[in-house]
Amino acid sequence: MEGYTCSAPVDCGKQVDVSKLKGKTAIVTGGANGIGQAYVKAIAAAGVNVCIGDMDVTGGTKLASEIGHAKFVKCDVSKWEDQVELFKTAATFTGKIDYVVANAGICPQDEIFSFAGDENEPTEPNLKAIDVNLKGALYTTKLATHYFIKQNGQTPSPAQEDTCLVLIGSGAAFLDCLRGPVYPSTKWAVRGIMHTLRRTAYYYGSRVNVISPWYVRTSILSEEAFDKVSASGVEFAEVEDAGRCLLRILSDPSMNGKSLFLSPRKWAENGYLDLDIDDYPGSELLQEIQWDQIKTDPPSKGLFLD
Repeated sequence: MEGYTCSAPVDCGKQVDVSKLKGKTAIVTGGANGIGQAYVKAIAAAGVNVCIGDMDVTGGTKLASEIGHAKFVKCDVSKWEDQVELFKTAATFTGKIDYVVANAGICPQDEIFSFAGDENEPTEPNLKAIDVNLKGALYTTKLATHYFIKQNGQTPSPAQEDTCLVLIGSGAAFLDCLRGPVYPSTKWAVRGIMHTLRRTAYYYGSRVNVISPWYVRTSILSEEAFDKVSASGVEFAEVEDAGRCLLRILSDPSMNGKSLFLSPRKWAENGYLDLDIDDYPGSELLQEIQWDQIKTDPPSKGLFLD
């Protein structure tokens, strides 16, 4: 694994070869339903052992049973102990964890963008989305990094086995989304995790990438909310394309520090594309600013600093 370099957009029309994924082990948080289930089914079909972490015991247990080479762990990602147990269970497949998909997320009613009225005091808002979407993703990141370093060490070597953390963002991770700052703030932050890790992950033979889904009909929003979006003429992405997008990332050991957008097929024939917004393309000034940001302690100083 080489270090991160600014590179051309990912070729999302490339034929995906999943033959090297067979026998690997992956964790998918929030994997019992919706897009998470699509990730689980796609990698399981490629022969990957999957450990599903979710609060939906009935759905997760049923899915794991149907797959066969899968396990389910009831997991609230905002609870550290639950995620520790999820990772320990996943490691029982082969003793290693190869891929981690930090998918779990919620989008409750936003209580930041609200007004109590001229005569009322504002009340404390519900920030559960931060606990699940951001705190949970950070817990997943810490555990994934721990296992990857434990397995591969901290010295780059051809003997290191490919590992990959895939963080799930959203169109809300880079687009203006009106009247509800909580959910988008968590997804912008998830992109920040990727930007923080991508230049040093090669030390432990690893990669980190982001998938940012567009509107997809899942349980994250109500049917009424999706119907309203659809009625305005917005085309949705297809949940099945999420699985192919994930396979594109996992099957390519050279893909690191990228964000793929799960897209309506009107914008991308395969249902996903690289919008090329995370490499600062064509801007020498941004490249210079980025270098000044990290040049005091550049990646070449090592994975951890003394």
